Amino acid sequence: MDEQVIVGEVEAGRAAKVRREVNKLIKGTNTSTFDLMDLLHEVKAHQYYSPEFESFSKYAKSLDLRYTKAYYLVKIRELMLGIGLDRAVYEPVGLGKLRVISKLNLEGEYKGVPMPLIIKELTEKAGQMSLEEVTFEVDTILGLTEDESMVWVNIHVKKLARENCIKPALAKAKMFMGQTKDDEGEYHDASDGSALEMVCANFLADPNFENPNETVESEKPDNLSSADAAEGSSEA
Repeated sequence: MDEQVIVGEVEAGRAAKVRREVNKLIKGTNTSTFDLMDLLHEVKAHQYYSPEFESFSKYAKSLDLRYTKAYYLVKIRELMLGIGLDRAVYEPVGLGKLRVISKLNLEGEYKGVPMPLIIKELTEKAGQMSLEEVTFEVDTILGLTEDESMVWVNIHVKKLARENCIKPALAKAKMFMGQTKDDEGEYHDASDGSALEMVCANFLADPNFENPNETVESEKPDNLSSADAAEGSSEA
């Protein structure tokens, strides 16, 4: 019993120290993001977020750091551990390329080759590749090429249109699309891209907009004769 208490105190002390180091790295300007990556992974792997936080996701959201960044830093570290690469090998590849590679998962295979071997080979040669080449190879492995490839849609609109029309429309679409759950059990809304696709798809499917050339002629009041209309026109 005493031994368990001692171990618990040691882990609590380490958790508090890691939290201080994480905050220090986040606020620092000349520190390595890979140091932050290692500490965040340690927090998640050893559950240093407990008991103050229910999950690593809630812990990450409490930091002065974008949640998505905390998430992909941990994913990169987990991936590199899974393929058995040391930091001295993958750090020179650069964060941008590693973030793209982190879209891959260790499970499964590609063209009969286990994914850990695929990821390891790609990471080892990524240093001699451009970011675009790494992205293309990852998209190819994920089957996101040709029609399934991801592209940007850059649209210039007025600020008023964005705030009063576009954003409310996307938010409304997300309400109908529901949420997805991540690896930590946290629920997230659909992306803006998915919501925009839904809005456009519904517009295309609306029969009221089937024929844009149709015009509705304004009808004259029943009690107004052609002569009266002509007389009124001449008086004007």
